[in-house]
Amino acid sequence: MLLQAEGADWNPATVVPRDQLQVGQHALALGRFYESSVPSVSSGIVSALNRIHGRALQTDAKISPVNYGGPLIDLAGGVLGILVPLSPRGRGNPSSGIEWYDSGIGFAVPMSDVVAVAEKLTTGKDLRPGLAGLQLTAPGPFSEKVSVQRIHPGSPAQTAGIRVGDRLLQAADLRIQRLSSLEEVLASRYAGDSVELTLERDGQPVKVQLQLVEQLPTLQRGYAGLILPAASVTPNPVVPAIADPQALLNPQPAPAVPVSVQTIPDSPAARAGLPTTFELTAVNNKPLKGLRSFQEPDLQLLADSEVDLKWRDPQTGEERSLKLNPGVFPPALPATGPALLNGAEPQPAPGSQTPSREEVPIEGLGSCVMISPAQSSGRRVAPIVLLSADTQSEADLVERWGPLLAEYRLMLLIPRTTGRTSLTADDAPIVLACLQLAASKYNADSATPILLAAAPQTELAWQFTSGNSRVTADLVLQTGWISDFLLQEVNGTGQSVLLLENSQKPESRLLLDRSRTSLSKAGFWVPAVSQERPVEQQIAAWSVLLRAW
Repeated sequence: MLLQAEGADWNPATVVPRDQLQVGQHALALGRFYESSVPSVSSGIVSALNRIHGRALQTDAKISPVNYGGPLIDLAGGVLGILVPLSPRGRGNPSSGIEWYDSGIGFAVPMSDVVAVAEKLTTGKDLRPGLAGLQLTAPGPFSEKVSVQRIHPGSPAQTAGIRVGDRLLQAADLRIQRLSSLEEVLASRYAGDSVELTLERDGQPVKVQLQLVEQLPTLQRGYAGLILPAASVTPNPVVPAIADPQALLNPQPAPAVPVSVQTIPDSPAARAGLPTTFELTAVNNKPLKGLRSFQEPDLQLLADSEVDLKWRDPQTGEERSLKLNPGVFPPALPATGPALLNGAEPQPAPGSQTPSREEVPIEGLGSCVMISPAQSSGRRVAPIVLLSADTQSEADLVERWGPLLAEYRLMLLIPRTTGRTSLTADDAPIVLACLQLAASKYNADSATPILLAAAPQTELAWQFTSGNSRVTADLVLQTGWISDFLLQEVNGTGQSVLLLENSQKPESRLLLDRSRTSLSKAGFWVPAVSQERPVEQQIAAWSVLLRAW
């Protein structure tokens, strides 16, 4: 907001340029709290520069809501910056960073940046943060190997032609040296601004132009009703010998590989007349190259779109074409059975298999209990991470989940801290380690993780469901709801949340209904659950649709 004041003689303050800010220089934080003629003063030093993705300088002078909006000045009266509420995850809310009060951590936006923004505001145009629609990943927070993990449908990133797997080399004039480098560039830009990115794709540099937007489109994930095959577990995989080592230096394009799929009853695919089982050969005139084709952004289905399918008739072998209009996922959970996942494979007899249990230590963090079906072949298991398992015994968990693990190809993961304490928002590394262990030891399908949490673990779970982690997971919230605060700047297209809270209190039901509405508006699929069917059975059925296309 830019205010104009008239009718007074002002003595403008001296603005200290960014390049003259120094770590260690004295700083005074000013505010108005007591008598209006006497400012509150807190002294300290500038303790760091380019904090919060390059947007702020850090000071150990006491900063709180008392002096937000006031100046941070040097001993000569020059203005270093404006005191603001900031934290890496706080999005500039009034309470952001308050957890650091009295700990010597406060932030100010450099005054030279404020002046530059004020000049833009004089044009009468509001400035909003610019969004690109990219989710990045890297082997570690300080690794230079930053690549694109996810692209939001309809976003500037998709419009610019960026692809999943592209490596990010440079943004504007900044070389990408760590995972947060792009955010440092975007933090100083607004909706309508452009930024040039240099990418590496197939070993070649590619330049694209991103036009940032104020808000990403909220799109509903499309639902065709086809179950894709998952890579099967191979007990002793055979690595083929390479006849010509030079072939590695000149890889050939992947050949067309049809994908055998199953049709979910009463789905858009079933209503369009597709058979129960068939081979899908091409989508939108693009031949499929196996399952990896479905990782491409242009194969992400959107509701109310039209898709051209080419498929092979299982009876005649004839290739046919069909225009399919994907719908939306069902508003209530259907009683989907496990047969869709296992196809023609023999189904385990109910109660015939006792799940296996293994507890694996995680150095410096704790351990992970892994409960998996005894059957080691067939479709890869989808991991369910129990974030609130400390409130119930393992015996009860196995009794309720045991028969479903083999039938629905699921496994349970229980992260445990070293002190066996309840998990908090700081325990995300343990959750990630559990998922990595499940993928490496049990070949678990890391593309379809599910988090099961109670209200105290909501913030921890939301790091994965909101896209703020390198692993994105769907969420079952046993108690509580998702607040509008957590949903700020979150787009849930392609994700799902189950809310199991069944409070009879009017105020709680109102908050639950509001949460469901807000989640749906943000793009999440929020199906209604039945109070008459066992919760575990419904989650298992839900997991089938999460693996659908």
